[in-house]
Amino acid sequence: MEWYTQKEAAELLGVTKATVYHYAKQGKIKKIPDPHRIYKEVRYEKKEIDELVSMRVQQPTGMRPSEVAKLLGLSVQSILKYIQNGTIRAEEVPFGDERISYIITDEAFEEAKKILQPGVFDRIRKGEYFNSVYDVALFQHFHSPLVQTARVTKNESLDWGFSLPLSQKWIPYEEGIQEYKLKPVYQIHQNSIPAQGYVYLQIPYTADILYPFIDYLYQVWGVENIGIREHQSSILITLKTGEMEFVNVPFTVNDLQPFIKEGTLEISENLLIVRSAYKKTNLELPIKMLDTIKQLADNEKITMSQWVERELSKIID
Repeated sequence: MEWYTQKEAAELLGVTKATVYHYAKQGKIKKIPDPHRIYKEVRYEKKEIDELVSMRVQQPTGMRPSEVAKLLGLSVQSILKYIQNGTIRAEEVPFGDERISYIITDEAFEEAKKILQPGVFDRIRKGEYFNSVYDVALFQHFHSPLVQTARVTKNESLDWGFSLPLSQKWIPYEEGIQEYKLKPVYQIHQNSIPAQGYVYLQIPYTADILYPFIDYLYQVWGVENIGIREHQSSILITLKTGEMEFVNVPFTVNDLQPFIKEGTLEISENLLIVRSAYKKTNLELPIKMLDTIKQLADNEKITMSQWVERELSKIID
């Protein structure tokens, strides 16, 4: 045969079917036209697939920048910047016509992880969970007459699209909107409240409460007052301190208690009360001492507050 099916191409290249779809859109491989839909699955010309496979066999083994970005909760652009300034060791590999990509070995990844992996309490950037171009949020619920349930997700290349749980497939955002007629189940914006502290929750992907809780947060709190960061087996959720309505919700605060990492959640008169474990305070210190603390904190890539808290804990504890 002079062609491979999408499934065969994905298996040979060691990528997902969605990535094969993007390779065709980028012109790396040729999709064979089938206007009369004679074949059940999309086909791709054998020559380009074999060439890509051959190139990958000769390349060093490891992870692509997009994979490292997802594991560390950073943007691909940030990973490329760290590669270019030497923070992340990577090997150059050819990528299409006159283009260069990178491979990060397992050893180099572990080194970078120690330096760059976001801590539990590091600030989550809005771009991690909200796409302002599409005006959608990570794991937001969509549906249509054709699809009962779809969730906004990103693939391994960090492209935005939809996961269709019933068919166990991922589709690009444009395809979901145009071909599957997907529409949001709820709106995701609310007025922003002042940031005076946060509660942190770490919820496994397998927890039944995950999606109901996310749906509640988007509808009631809005993307302006929460944060979501993907990790390998769980999701970190931050919630601004404050009070919001908590009625007709398919779970209880007790269901959330096992996943709270810092802060408290309470119910009072149909309100969810969110309280941070921290309280802001003002300390007057000599400028010279503050400059020294800042330098020591910068050397360890932590905030001044984190450095002071750690050092005080050594004395108080």
